[in-house]
Amino acid sequence: MKELTDQDLINNIQSNNDVSKSLSELTERHSGIYLDMVNAFSSSDSPFIDRDELINDKQYRIYKAAVKFDETRGAKFSTYLGNETKWMCLNIYNRNKRRPSLPIDFIDNIKTETHGENNIEDFIEKDLFNKVLKIISSHPDKRVEKIFNMRYIVGSKNKVMPWKKIGNKLKLSIQGCINIHNSAVKYVNEELQEN
Repeated sequence: MKELTDQDLINNIQSNNDVSKSLSELTERHSGIYLDMVNAFSSSDSPFIDRDELINDKQYRIYKAAVKFDETRGAKFSTYLGNETKWMCLNIYNRNKRRPSLPIDFIDNIKTETHGENNIEDFIEKDLFNKVLKIISSHPDKRVEKIFNMRYIVGSKNKVMPWKKIGNKLKLSIQGCINIHNSAVKYVNEELQEN
């Protein structure tokens, strides 16, 4: 039996024909390129990009690239996948680097400005945290509390929950969740300054 080409596998995926087998073969062939690009454009200790999550999402990312791939543009799939992975990493890094400061950051500011016993700092930290939670829970848009709860309290693997997971759970777009979050951050800032 003749071995299927990358384009044959991609055509199967795009036409929903034997997707699982075709994706497994495509992933086996191109995992190296994907991982090389993730390693080149993300740092394991960066606070702005989660390399482990990108590595765990390898098959999903290769699937998404296969679905979007257009052979008429003249590039090989390996080149396309490499470029898609590079730009994905850079976009995630830049988007997370630009995100506004979170209300929880106020806690760190208070800690650095406070002098004295640790238990006083702990009290101030808890007091501010409770104020932020109270403001969020009283926000007129009830999605705000759900978003903050999922993102910062429930989290994901001891980190903030990714926007994609939050969007899926709330049936909102990623950008929609981010917009609600950012407007709530402004709201919390304003409320804290008034008090």
